Amino acid sequence: MKKLYSEENISKKPAIELLESLGYVYLSPEDCLVQRGSSYQVLLKGILRSQLRKLNRFEFGGVLQEFSAANIERAIEDIDIPLTEGLIRASESIYDCLMLGRSYQELVGGGKVLSFDLKYIDWDSIGNNLFHVTQEYVVTSSDGEHMATPDIVLFINGIPFAVIECKNPEVEIGQGIEQMLRNQQEKYIPQLFKFVQITMVTNKNEVRYGTTGTPKKYWGEWKEEDVDFINEHLERLIQGRVATKQDKDIISLFSKTRLIELTKHFVLFDANIKKICRYQQYYAVKRVIETINTYNPQGNRESGVIWHTQGSGKSLMMVMLAKYILMEMSYQNPRIILVSDRKELDKQIATTFTHTRCKPARATTGKNLVDLIRDGKADIITTVINKFNKTESSGVKIFDKDIFVLVDESHRSNYGELATKMRVVFPNACYIGFTGTPLMKKERNTLNKFGKLIHTYTIKEGVADKAIVPLIYEGRFVEQTVDEKNIDLWFEQTTKRLNEKQKIDLNKSGA
Repeated sequence: MKKLYSEENISKKPAIELLESLGYVYLSPEDCLVQRGSSYQVLLKGILRSQLRKLNRFEFGGVLQEFSAANIERAIEDIDIPLTEGLIRASESIYDCLMLGRSYQELVGGGKVLSFDLKYIDWDSIGNNLFHVTQEYVVTSSDGEHMATPDIVLFINGIPFAVIECKNPEVEIGQGIEQMLRNQQEKYIPQLFKFVQITMVTNKNEVRYGTTGTPKKYWGEWKEEDVDFINEHLERLIQGRVATKQDKDIISLFSKTRLIELTKHFVLFDANIKKICRYQQYYAVKRVIETINTYNPQGNRESGVIWHTQGSGKSLMMVMLAKYILMEMSYQNPRIILVSDRKELDKQIATTFTHTRCKPARATTGKNLVDLIRDGKADIITTVINKFNKTESSGVKIFDKDIFVLVDESHRSNYGELATKMRVVFPNACYIGFTGTPLMKKERNTLNKFGKLIHTYTIKEGVADKAIVPLIYEGRFVEQTVDEKNIDLWFEQTTKRLNEKQKIDLNKSGA
């Protein structure tokens, strides 16, 4: 009976069955070990080698050609970044390889040596990639002194992308998180986690997720807002039993399209910290994309407001949105202007972008802002709104409809002359406001200024998710004593030059 209610039957087995239903091909631990070569190695090299050949061709002289065997082997070696600079640095370098690929020289007709790009993942055609799942993935430490066995590992093209730790419902979820963090330590198996994009701990009824290096207190709960997405999968995949929280979150995070999308657009490296989006950031970005791909009667993109409570991660969400727009709409040559109303906020936003793979140009003066706008080379410009003061005399005006103005703290100084000047410079731009406290007055209404309400995340939701600390107000009664004798003495001294009627009038006025 005890075995019937073990984590194997309660959590791990249903998870693997669901992942297989989602299209992951199961590989036994023994098959994986053959692919790896040793328990220290974590790449499924045979699968990766085959996929690199399949996904990559280069064109020369109008003919598609394969990469040499030597370059294929070099590509496998190159993505296995050493841990000499630490886990997160290695993870960031690997992420760059996954996103951008690598360039290799090939000998082509007439003895020419030219460089061609090679990719590890086909981000655009998901069906060209291979998805695998295995269990009991034994990995040994570099010194052979320690061993860890993650319950479930997911692979894309032979590269580990996710690790799932399954626990019995009686086990507190925090224990699983601590185990996952222990395995990432230098003396255990960081060579696995340098590749991993999403980590999950589940005990069937409770689930938390993070990414490599996520501290325990920041492991979050995913709350699916696309009910139709989940129900469509549940009806097709879950049969003969009641769907659990684990089932729903596996679909939300690890269905093929989601795993690719979350990795591509919603993983960031911020000052040597690897971060993955919270669910409200993901859905806010998705709703913005839906909005900006809709056009108003004037032929301009629809604008709107993101209303997320303070402390919910709006700055990082702006980075994610900018990254999404620049990558997915690159054929339209989009440009992004990030506007704030304080120097400190502008600096913070610029720094947040600098710590990611997005490189913004920060306007230092009004003239510099004008130059950056005219130049048109910077994909992202950050500025304080008062720098638009200088734009009026310059006469600069950009009619491009693929300019996106992201306004932080949009409930503040975006109603006066400066905001008007900003809209004169970009009359056809798409404006997205970000606020924690929108104004609702008739003369200053954030929604009227920017457009519809795109997405909300309230204080109540933030507190429930433990993303923010609740504000607690306590009323107190303070005892007070009035020294009437001294007050009367002071009054007599102050008013000694007034007549009696004037004293009475002054006393009545409460002065």
